[in-house]
Amino acid sequence: MARPKSTKTRTEPEYRLLVVPHVSERTQRPTTLVVLETTKAFATFRYELSVKAESTPGLLHLTVLGFQTPHLTLPSAGPARFEKEYDALRGPLDITIQGIDGRSTTFSLLIGSGTVELVKKPRASFATVTTNLTQWHNREF
Repeated sequence: MARPKSTKTRTEPEYRLLVVPHVSERTQRPTTLVVLETTKAFATFRYELSVKAESTPGLLHLTVLGFQTPHLTLPSAGPARFEKEYDALRGPLDITIQGIDGRSTTFSLLIGSGTVELVKKPRASFATVTTNLTQWHNREF
């Protein structure tokens, strides 16, 4: 007997999150780099992703507010992007991403000296996360 087809559709993630150890170019001190970007690329502009970032010990809450036009004079294609370096992220950290539509998803990480490890991710999410620059550049997650 044939198996009935599922009525559930798998939706592609809207955002991808990168959390990696980083050395600040300005201060030459170790930091944690957090990058959130859309999975879809824009053909005419590389928009800036407007994000309200709130950090408390053990928690980073990223609220996506929308898109801003780029400050560059030359247009370029690509995803909308938010990027920020954090100095004091150590130990267990929950990162919550809240989308424009109010949905939220939380990832649990463990941040050590020069390492970031994904501890727990939600079963279903509108975002993906990686702690590996090679996967990020190859879009393998």
